[in-house]
Amino acid sequence: MRPFLILPPTLSHQTILDLTSCACLFISLVMTPNYAEMNSSLALFLCWFFGAHATSATAANASVCGLLVITIERYVKIVHPVTYRNRFRQWITRAGIIIPWIFGICTGFIPIVTTSRVVRGTCIKGRFYLNKEIQAAWGIAKFFLLYLGPLAVFIFGYWKILAVIRRQKKQVGQNQLQVMSNAATAAQKASKRTEMNIIKTMVLVAVSFALCFVCMRTYSILTRMGVAPGIGALYLLFSVFSYTNRCLNPFIYATQYEIVRRWWKVIICRVVRRQQVQEESVTHSVVPTDTEKPQTSKKHMTTMNL
Repeated sequence: MRPFLILPPTLSHQTILDLTSCACLFISLVMTPNYAEMNSSLALFLCWFFGAHATSATAANASVCGLLVITIERYVKIVHPVTYRNRFRQWITRAGIIIPWIFGICTGFIPIVTTSRVVRGTCIKGRFYLNKEIQAAWGIAKFFLLYLGPLAVFIFGYWKILAVIRRQKKQVGQNQLQVMSNAATAAQKASKRTEMNIIKTMVLVAVSFALCFVCMRTYSILTRMGVAPGIGALYLLFSVFSYTNRCLNPFIYATQYEIVRRWWKVIICRVVRRQQVQEESVTHSVVPTDTEKPQTSKKHMTTMNL
């Protein structure tokens, strides 16, 4: 986790959100409690947090909001640089870390807790709404809040960012480029390179989000409106697609940043060296050393003399 902390705070926090979502999903899939043999309060608690996937849904929805925060921050910084320099404060970064968790709790944890129950030893998720109208309205709201709205922000934000970068390259002439390249310091070049890596990374993340979530969100809203039948196998398959996005994001971050790649290389080298040292220690313990051979020969000679 150390290299991610060197990245911008919102991006490192986004990595933590994705890893948390994957970890919570793994725990929810591994834990299979028997609700019938438990106390009612304990059974309901486990149903909320693990059986109904409230924790993984909270982290997953917070991850979507985190992508929105990063996109808006990149958009203001590149498209409106003067406003960004004049208005940016440190509390905005802290708000960008807190807001995704609030969004995840409001769109994931609270709806699941209020609509999930344990009935006859079975955890039933998201079935106990006040009426069907509220259930259909919440399905449409989730489609806009968790897929269509973020997708529109991604397309608009990165389209404007790429347009500004392309326009800046056209406006700067060859002479100005030569002067800037001679006068630019190494720190400025590194910051520009880091900025472009962040933009490329977030574009890849946005594309993977659009592809992985299109089936799940579309199928969910169709089932809530009663247009398509609810089939458990299809829902499980589309859920795998949606959570694949969270599992892919940390690998996308790792392939786009040199410091992360360097950290992984160091870890792999340490593991390989440790394994080699263990193998050498095993071989030395099995094969006798040179100092042990004359001692064995002396013992043999003394026995022969006797």
